Amino acid sequence: MSETFEVGQQVRIGDHADGEITYGPFPSTHGTFTGYVVRTDAGERLQRGNDLVAIPEPPKFSVGDRVTSTIGSNPEGLLVAGPFVSTFSGGNFWVVERDGKHTAPPEEGLTKVVKPEPIKAGDKVRVTDDDGGGRNRFNGREGVVISVAAHSSLPYLVKFGDGEGYHGDVNGTWHCGGVERIEPADTFKHAGITYDLTAKYTDRDGDVWTLARFGDKVVTGATHGETPDADSTSLEFIVGRWGPLTRV
Repeated sequence: MSETFEVGQQVRIGDHADGEITYGPFPSTHGTFTGYVVRTDAGERLQRGNDLVAIPEPPKFSVGDRVTSTIGSNPEGLLVAGPFVSTFSGGNFWVVERDGKHTAPPEEGLTKVVKPEPIKAGDKVRVTDDDGGGRNRFNGREGVVISVAAHSSLPYLVKFGDGEGYHGDVNGTWHCGGVERIEPADTFKHAGITYDLTAKYTDRDGDVWTLARFGDKVVTGATHGETPDADSTSLEFIVGRWGPLTRV
């Protein structure tokens, strides 16, 4: 009896191609096999269920990840070993180090600590520290980062309004000590990372992807200048196959 697959599941076709289930299962005309429609790099194709093998989901964590746990009063720690299968529950657990001591919490109680993406040129930001001088002329104002000087005490050069004014004008630019990113209204969070659906992203091969949302939970992407639609490659598949994605 062949395995049953679901729409959205990642599968391998024999030993030569990977793809995503987009339709099925359905019986063949004479009931001799169960069929699926599978999207691959070459397009969609009809496949027998017997020719498909499920691609395991990537592990949720890796040794070296920092995680928080629902167990203990000091929840953040470092994964130093695992995963292991529990004798009692059959589920996975990891060894977590905190302050030189170790615990073994169940995987379902862990959450990966994701560091926020560094502020970079092009980010829309709100100023939290204009220049450290206490004048607070630009604190709370919104603008766009022009450049970042990592080793400066005032690293963020921010443009306000159209930036046509002089340096120090409220419609010009200013070197700021601290800013916070203003997340775009149209974003989607996957595996702890927030993606701006109005931006473009490059994958590890250098291809540029455009993303789009369809419904509340479906985000797809297209590359090579194409516009994504509801039947385009899912964000989950893009990240799993060609990730990580880097905002352009």
